[in-house]
Amino acid sequence: MSLNTMAGRGVLLAIVLLGSACGAIAAGFVLSVVGAEVKLVLGGAGGTFLGLATLGLAACRFVAEIPRRDEAAE
Repeated sequence: MSLNTMAGRGVLLAIVLLGSACGAIAAGFVLSVVGAEVKLVLGGAGGTFLGLATLGLAACRFVAEIPRRDEAAE
């Protein structure tokens, strides 16, 4: 499957967001096990989700972009 089609980009987006959600759940679970307050658990899980989603989307854009011909010539 080509990554440069709308379907390919949708699949990559789904993978990144599901992975970010799983990471956020794991971070929230670890914080709750160690006895953090509810505010810290929710904030840590939310921050983890935002960080992983941003990193994953940037990585997907870096990998999936094809350089244009005028940029490749330089």
